Amino acid sequence: MVDEHAENRGAAPNAKAIAAAHAIYTPFMLSFYDWLVHGLSNRFAWRCPTERIIGLYRDNLSSRHLEAGVGTGFFIDRANPTGFEDLTLLDINRHCLARSAQRLARYHPLLCETNLLAPIASELEPVDSIGLTYVLHCLPNRMAEKLEAIDHLRPVMNKGTVLFGATILGRAIAPNAAARSLLRLYNAKGVFNNLDDDLAGLGDGLKARFGQVEIETIGCVALFRAR
Repeated sequence: MVDEHAENRGAAPNAKAIAAAHAIYTPFMLSFYDWLVHGLSNRFAWRCPTERIIGLYRDNLSSRHLEAGVGTGFFIDRANPTGFEDLTLLDINRHCLARSAQRLARYHPLLCETNLLAPIASELEPVDSIGLTYVLHCLPNRMAEKLEAIDHLRPVMNKGTVLFGATILGRAIAPNAAARSLLRLYNAKGVFNNLDDDLAGLGDGLKARFGQVEIETIGCVALFRAR
């Protein structure tokens, strides 16, 4: 099913780091990802209630939406919009695409298998909202380079498209013991690449690209909205 609709784009920079970051997302791991991340880590380590991120989706989803970095499709599913004119799911990991496509099958999504750090499919239709949640802290390099992912999404943005999402910061935060342990572990394994990610870098990068930027920090997580 996934291969019939997915578009596999070519190689991009930082291939080794990118491969390490998404290799963990196997079908087995995805079977308990929601419980681990949205049930435990958000509450006890990152100290950002999952419901706050779901609320971000409820407030900003449009009928023509692209989700960049889909995970398991959790947030769109829980936001439970009435429907979409167009829903595009974009991810480098085909297991994430397959699981999200199954979960969101009621919306008949288009799947695009691609790397956000490379130019994306030019034939994708423009959308009115883009979700970018729990993606930036996985991408390699510093925040300035990570935000080039937004530049690659620019061709699918309309004039008033809203970009929103969340990312876990690694600097200028006050992590508890659980968060410190997870940050060390995930960065050592290459699952995260966020020890230098801070609020200033995120804000500066978004403000350089958008006229309206809103950022809220909850625990270790930055929730953002820009247009």
